[in-house]
Amino acid sequence: MGSVNPNAEQIQAMLTSASEAGAINMINLLRFRARASYPEGHEYARENLTGEQSYQRYMAGTAPFIAKLGARVLWAGAPNLIVIGPSDERWDMAFIVEYPSVGAMLSMLGDSDYQKIGIHRTAALEDSRLIRCTPRALG
Repeated sequence: MGSVNPNAEQIQAMLTSASEAGAINMINLLRFRARASYPEGHEYARENLTGEQSYQRYMAGTAPFIAKLGARVLWAGAPNLIVIGPSDERWDMAFIVEYPSVGAMLSMLGDSDYQKIGIHRTAALEDSRLIRCTPRALG
């Protein structure tokens, strides 16, 4: 079973760090389901979307929230070869989002309108990683 949504301990760690100042970068690694998995009876369940199509709906819905926060996508790509690491891992998409602060990201996650589009993310993903980083210069 993949990791798609945070567990209670991970949520608490983010909440505890909400007052930390400064920008954060979130590394996203995504593996899509072959077919999106919406709850039975959900309006989108009948559309037979791929996981990637469902995630595109999530991203389209998320874009206004990202812009409102002053956040931005720094980089996006399609992973195609594991050079170092477990050779059985497979990721379909990777990207990095920069948020102005932990609090800004949490305000988005707590927004009821944002939460309504989260169903697309959950339906789309077989597995994921979301890794919070503090930006720093190399060297």
